[in-house]
Amino acid sequence: MVRSADTSQAAELMQIETLHRMGLSGRAALTFQLCDNLRHITKAGIRHRHPDYSEQQVTQAYLHLILEPELFEQIFPNSEISA
Repeated sequence: MVRSADTSQAAELMQIETLHRMGLSGRAALTFQLCDNLRHITKAGIRHRHPDYSEQQVTQAYLHLILEPELFEQIFPNSEISA
């Protein structure tokens, strides 16, 4: 088992036990919630760096961060949006 450098063994065992009790659907729901939270935080950072961006530009900048460059260029050719 891989141990976390900043977590005690007791805390790690409690975390594993909690995740097991959640079951597959609970862990899936947690995963989706974490993904949503990360997307919101990332977009907030883009808004902070680019207060002049519209919501469409914020979404485009977000996609610029998560997509492969070639795919982004296919979807938004000649885009001047920066994240």
